[in-house]
Amino acid sequence: MASHNPNATQGYTATADRAMGNSRPKLSRRASLLTRNRAFDGYKITDRSAGARSSRRACLMPELTLRRVFFVGLWMCIQSIVLVYKWVTVGQKAKSAFTGFTSAAMSCMMVSYGAIFLFMSPTLLELLRRTFISRYVVIEKNVHAHKIAAYTFLFWMVAHIAAYYYIFEGVAAKSKGNVTFSYMLFQTMVGKTGHAMLFLFFALCVASIPVVRRRFHEVFYLMHHMFIPTTVLLVIHGKGKSFPYYIAGPGAIYVIDRVYRFVRSRFRHPRILSVIQHPSDVIELKIEKRGMNFQVGQFAYINVPSISLLEWHPFTLTSAPEEDELSMHIWIAGGWTRKLVLALQGCAVSTLQQQPSADLVQLSDESKEP
Repeated sequence: MASHNPNATQGYTATADRAMGNSRPKLSRRASLLTRNRAFDGYKITDRSAGARSSRRACLMPELTLRRVFFVGLWMCIQSIVLVYKWVTVGQKAKSAFTGFTSAAMSCMMVSYGAIFLFMSPTLLELLRRTFISRYVVIEKNVHAHKIAAYTFLFWMVAHIAAYYYIFEGVAAKSKGNVTFSYMLFQTMVGKTGHAMLFLFFALCVASIPVVRRRFHEVFYLMHHMFIPTTVLLVIHGKGKSFPYYIAGPGAIYVIDRVYRFVRSRFRHPRILSVIQHPSDVIELKIEKRGMNFQVGQFAYINVPSISLLEWHPFTLTSAPEEDELSMHIWIAGGWTRKLVLALQGCAVSTLQQQPSADLVQLSDESKEP
């Protein structure tokens, strides 16, 4: 690649000429477009500067807007209603405020867990975006909402664990040595499943740290799928209680959404029509539109199987809806985008040599405003 190999910045055309002994055959339409659009024609790919890293750190805090404040306020109201209702009703029934708080914390935790599923269901959110709700809530910022729900879940999980540690200590003290505190924690079904979930969620949180997520995206992606065993353990942990009812609906919506997007993406392998490398470490991709409808400012997810079967990255569509091609301007900012450049360079060379090549990109047209 250009940042490591100065000769690579001379463009793929010279490389292809040497490979073909300076005898250029008649090019296909795809190869002609690549040639005409000056793909990789000499711009050096530079490393990210300290200034860019500092600006990235400055962008970690989300912008404070009226609609974001509205969402956070609405979310806190929902949590408060669940907390007060369960605390009062269960506390009065059990004649114990502590028991009421324990049940309330558990209910708030499960409401947050169900919301995590809903906030990561793009198809559902796209339907909601077409309603009046989008006037008050920035539905496109669902990842931020997902994080808020996750932080809330973590908060109530800690409260729930602390409450049950206190309960287990009381049970062990009243048993006069017949039942030990360690037995309650690690040998009962509630204790074993609870600590297993705690370990899985802790590993998931570590993988979600921005530094880890950017450097090891596949680890982050795989660890997020620990929600599957976590959900199973959660149902076992709360056997005989209302746990399954909190997550049955949101979980079913998420599964349907996930299957629908997976099936749809398998049938969308558009061809790359041209690649243009711009200054400032930016490349432009022009891709077949194939009947895709979108609006200005929306984005689409891209997957490159030759790089990773798991990673889907969103990029803003920079072409107008009336154009016959989709265009995306991609800033070469990390490991995945640098691998994309290498894959495109290799694809360009093989295309000019008129060797058959597989489709490079899978496109998921979950177009949304960033």
